[in-house]
Amino acid sequence: MAESEEKLLNDYFQRIDVEAEEILEVKLDAAIRQGMQLGNRKGSSFRKRYTVVALAVLAIALLIIVPWANQMANPVRAQLPPKSWGQLEVFRPIIANNLTITSALDAGIMKEVNISSAEVDGIKWTVNGIIADRRGIALLYTIQNNTDQKMQLMGLSLKKNSEDNYDLTGYSGFSNSNAQEAGSPGTTRMLEQIVWNKYRDDLTDELNITLSLYPVSKDPSGSSSDIKKLIVNIPLEANNNYFKGEIIDLKESLAIAGQKIKMDNVYIGPTGIYMRENFDGDNTMRIFNMLSPKLVIGKGNHQEDLMWASGMNNYHNDNMRPDEPIKLEIEGISALDKSKVELVINTETQQILQAPDNNLTISKRMENEEQGILVLDYFIPKEDKEALGGSGFSLDDNFVDSTGSGHWLGRVKDGYSGYKEFNEGTKGTTITFFFNVGKEKLPQPLTFKFNSYPTVINEKASLRIK
Repeated sequence: MAESEEKLLNDYFQRIDVEAEEILEVKLDAAIRQGMQLGNRKGSSFRKRYTVVALAVLAIALLIIVPWANQMANPVRAQLPPKSWGQLEVFRPIIANNLTITSALDAGIMKEVNISSAEVDGIKWTVNGIIADRRGIALLYTIQNNTDQKMQLMGLSLKKNSEDNYDLTGYSGFSNSNAQEAGSPGTTRMLEQIVWNKYRDDLTDELNITLSLYPVSKDPSGSSSDIKKLIVNIPLEANNNYFKGEIIDLKESLAIAGQKIKMDNVYIGPTGIYMRENFDGDNTMRIFNMLSPKLVIGKGNHQEDLMWASGMNNYHNDNMRPDEPIKLEIEGISALDKSKVELVINTETQQILQAPDNNLTISKRMENEEQGILVLDYFIPKEDKEALGGSGFSLDDNFVDSTGSGHWLGRVKDGYSGYKEFNEGTKGTTITFFFNVGKEKLPQPLTFKFNSYPTVINEKASLRIK
């Protein structure tokens, strides 16, 4: 059956299934009684009464037949026995609780390839299993280090071919190994999930993958000859599971306290569920983040949480339940009114001229700090545990003086522009923040913008994703 026809059939049975669930037995009985009474009032013949009863029997039969037909068109894979992992069984301890990969292996949609690189100075690299879709890729691989030198992994580079200069990868979403430190002498097995640098419409028939590593005792920036590059070429065209997945265009939005949140770029594939939140431009508040977001798969007593995996709005997927409904649930939002998103301070007189609330103050510790260091205290009452979970606030690295000229925050500690310390008291917790505004005398006051602030709106909301 053609893919488009199969999709139409699946959509048809999904609609029938939903409608059938909404037909309660009470409503059916009432309809039957109403039909029989109508027939009696009109003095219908035996044939008419027979027709009414027959229709009632047919309706009951449909309640039985439709779910059965739906199951035939969309078999529930979770009810089928998991498939054998074959030679990839040795990776089970490495995969651990990664639902996306375990379910992909159980469903038999991860391709076992076992393609090895040439041995380079006693080190060999083998890609054992691979699965890819339009948003990401997951690899199971083995590093065989036959030397006594521990190696440091620099990461993977994925290209369309060896001559291509463009890396296809974005960021590593997840990695794990069975060794305390990957690259140690002996055998290291690893799982690595990578998000593509962009949504991919297609890939080449062959994927060129390079693993780079270097001896721990060597500085990789010192000599390129110390870097070991192990290369494999993986054919993709032989596996029809590549690039399976579903793009979903959601028409509905989440709404909390009058603020709208739309989920864009929703993609459900073998490597996970990907999406991005988009805050409506007409919102009166700046939303910093959603509180406790999670995906729930299934319905009734068969619901299961799909936990956050990594990256921005990247969740695990259960590949053994491809036809189950999925919804997004959140507990609320962290947000500020747009008129309160700026912090205005005169650093010379040590006065806060504008702040969201009275919890933010100039710290007394500022008196003992060197010139140019701004020290702020944020107090969280003991009963306000949610604000403590947000760890206070954060500021944008760029700020402006009273003339509108922009400046950058300098480093405070360990190369970061912000640093904080926690101090618990009987009444609550004080978080002390340190910022380096520089020693240059600037036109006052200075205006900073919040990147986050622990003001929460507790209001549950959900959105059907699939």
